[in-house]
Amino acid sequence: MAKKTGMLLLAILMTLTGSAQTYTTTGETVKTKGGSTVPGFPDVLAEYLQIPGASTTGTPAGFDKATFLRFRLAQDGERPQPANVVLLAMPGFASTPSHWLFLASQLVHRAAGEKCPAGRRMTACRLEVWIVQRRGANLADTTGALTSRRSGDPRRGAEYYFGPGILEVEPERSGRWPLATASKLVGRDGAVWRPFRQDDLRFMAEWGFETAAADLDRMIELIGERSGSRNIFLAGHSQGGGFVGAYAGRKRADGRRGHELLSGLIFLDGGPAAGAATTMSEAQQRDYLERVERLRKGQGSVYTDASGLLGNLSGPAAAASMMITGLYFALQGPEAESIFSPVGMGIPVGDRFLRSIRLNNRARAGISFDIDPLAGLGMQNPLLARLGEGLGQLDFKPRPGTESRCDQAKPSPPCVPGPEQVDPARVYGWLEGGGGGPIGDRVGKAQLWLDSLSFAPARTNILPVTHRFASSGEQTVDASHLIAINWYPAERYEIDMRTVGQFRTLKMAGNGLNLDIDKSAIAKIPVYVARQSTTQGLNNPFPGVTDFTEINRIGTFQTEEARQLTPFDQSINARLYYHSDFIAADDSLAGKVRPGEPGNSVVAETMIKWLLKRSEGRATVPTPARLGVRQRF
Repeated sequence: MAKKTGMLLLAILMTLTGSAQTYTTTGETVKTKGGSTVPGFPDVLAEYLQIPGASTTGTPAGFDKATFLRFRLAQDGERPQPANVVLLAMPGFASTPSHWLFLASQLVHRAAGEKCPAGRRMTACRLEVWIVQRRGANLADTTGALTSRRSGDPRRGAEYYFGPGILEVEPERSGRWPLATASKLVGRDGAVWRPFRQDDLRFMAEWGFETAAADLDRMIELIGERSGSRNIFLAGHSQGGGFVGAYAGRKRADGRRGHELLSGLIFLDGGPAAGAATTMSEAQQRDYLERVERLRKGQGSVYTDASGLLGNLSGPAAAASMMITGLYFALQGPEAESIFSPVGMGIPVGDRFLRSIRLNNRARAGISFDIDPLAGLGMQNPLLARLGEGLGQLDFKPRPGTESRCDQAKPSPPCVPGPEQVDPARVYGWLEGGGGGPIGDRVGKAQLWLDSLSFAPARTNILPVTHRFASSGEQTVDASHLIAINWYPAERYEIDMRTVGQFRTLKMAGNGLNLDIDKSAIAKIPVYVARQSTTQGLNNPFPGVTDFTEINRIGTFQTEEARQLTPFDQSINARLYYHSDFIAADDSLAGKVRPGEPGNSVVAETMIKWLLKRSEGRATVPTPARLGVRQRF
């Protein structure tokens, strides 16, 4: 958000006319260096898009938007061909579309290598992936990031958000990012950006499950299903799996349940679950309604900020800081020495060691999200150890003669390194997992995680929005740059997801609510599951579903109906997969090694076959011109 500018609203981002959706934009096309093809996938184009979303009480029209990241085949250019499959995806808790960057690209790329019917002939299959962005991203001020992209200078973005001299705040670390938590760095003299206050965003009290589901409805309406065509699928990772189950059981205004609009449900290490309880008691309903009313009345925080499970890693200040990290990754490259210390990730032991070690950007990316970056030493933040990926290992060995100089804060064994073991003249790197990497029991790569933080598509239709906020006054928000962390995570959404996940049926009307969810009604729809479970056999919570496939750490399990369509080798398994590997595993050796082994994503390998066998016909998809897409940087 820039300081008060006195600018008029530059444009109405999208205008809905009649029953057909047509979007127009005004303003100049910015043509500068920058691309929209995905790193490692020159055949896959990404575009960051907004369309009119569900109308919510009190929300300014400019922020009442459904936002998503679209992946499609680059060779189609400005005229995307009808799609054989459109996969809609909901990220998990605290997650964003960036984390799906490589699974989405793998699926688009693999589909193009298959043949699908197009009238009387066979052509390369067309698959698109549309990944939902949380509404809080509509409020993210990305002007500083755009300035850095256009100039090629990451420092300009850092100074926009945190002020001139931000890299000299701590003299002993001159030229490096301060170790202070991001929230303590906000508001320095000369900084343009200020986070919104809670009372600026009271309308976020309405941004719950029903709003997210209605936004997804608007996305589905963009897809022109032809008669008899069935090719729209819904996927969710982690908490997103809970959304998939609830959406599939949700009754729409037209009387249909969500699963009736879809051709399949996909759960990636999150669900499927029908709810542990049958329905809500009156006391539980009162408790839920009271929590919602507190948000509406301003008696609680409407967005999460430096609290909850992620602590100092949550909220707008932390998000701006991570955006700067991504800018340095993108503009300096993986081999450059990182200015960011890994101490800020909250690793509970070894801080003296981590303050001393110098890392390149790839190693900094790897140590931030790998489940165990120093092989069994327990140096990762416990939450990230549970939610992260198997990316590889830090390329570190103690200096000769210092092997016993362990961190005294943690009695050995194992020996957590002390700073004396670090060579001060060396910039340490990363030993990659994935295909061809030296760490053979990890399926991810630090380079992929680095790319997911640093990539932002240059093509978008998102324009600045000007609004007068309760506390901050008139501000202009340019949210057109893809963000890799939630800036304003909506508390209402988190409350709702905890609620809808608990119950098989849920019915509430009035008080601004219209929830009617019946997960037991989910039937006659294929279900695909990939997860860390070690349960043998099928774990199908939907009695009406007869086409069910599950891949877990033990093997692959299918109903007879599923096996008839796509018979998978029962020994295919996810034994090497951690929580976020399901959406981010490396795929560089696809077709050369067994699915689930490093280099061949177990999800991409099996899901593409599963999707194509369960889709029928082709669906028209919107052209970039219809959505008002232009080059942004």
